[in-house]
Amino acid sequence: MNDYLIKLARNDDEKRLIARLDELVQKAGGGVSGYSDFLDLRQQELARAVAVNGPAASWRLDGGYEQAERRRLVAGPEWEAQPDAGLAYVRIASQGYKEHPPGHRDYLGAVLNLGIRREKLGDIVLQKSSAVLIADSALVGFISQQLTRVKHSSVEVEIIPVEDFVFEPPETTSRQLSLASLRLDAALAAAFNLPRSEVSEAIEGGRAKINQQEIYKGSAPVKEGDLISLRGRGRFRLEEVGGTSRKGRFRVLISRW
Repeated sequence: MNDYLIKLARNDDEKRLIARLDELVQKAGGGVSGYSDFLDLRQQELARAVAVNGPAASWRLDGGYEQAERRRLVAGPEWEAQPDAGLAYVRIASQGYKEHPPGHRDYLGAVLNLGIRREKLGDIVLQKSSAVLIADSALVGFISQQLTRVKHSSVEVEIIPVEDFVFEPPETTSRQLSLASLRLDAALAAAFNLPRSEVSEAIEGGRAKINQQEIYKGSAPVKEGDLISLRGRGRFRLEEVGGTSRKGRFRVLISRW
């Protein structure tokens, strides 16, 4: 790896990830296509930097649909225009739930309990009474055979062709907020109408994320385009950062779902 890529890493885990991505890109430059595990938003930033600075003639970040959040780096030689991303789609249909259908965390927890690592799983897209899981194609047969329950509901699981997957974007609401500072604790407190003391406790407890990365400091900066979440409350995207008021507060626009 060159010095530029090494300096991008914030910690040892990111250094190891960059090394794996660089190896993938180097192999693609030598004629062997391949793909990485699924990457969160921060890891995708690193993947772009590695791919742009590597010898692979063709590369893309692919999560199975245009709006995907978790994606793989797929790289190949110049004669292979569209290298395979190793993706498959699994529909999980809940049966017999009493009141509330299972949520994202319920589906994810059930699949992880099968012994599958998170990096082998892409997005889980909720639908009316089911969810579609995008996962490593080598694992979907195992998932379809072994997954029988999610939360307190029995489920029917089937592998579906990509043509049967239709993304239905979640309903969002937009709000204008006034922030004292562009910090994580200020953004969470305003978005969820919470006292700063409760927000600080949640952040220190590992319940807050920026771009799918756990953050433990309330002073962490936030910027336009960031996806921010608080476990148990929901998530929102910081869509716009406008000017400041006469009192020096930041006017921002968020979309929440």
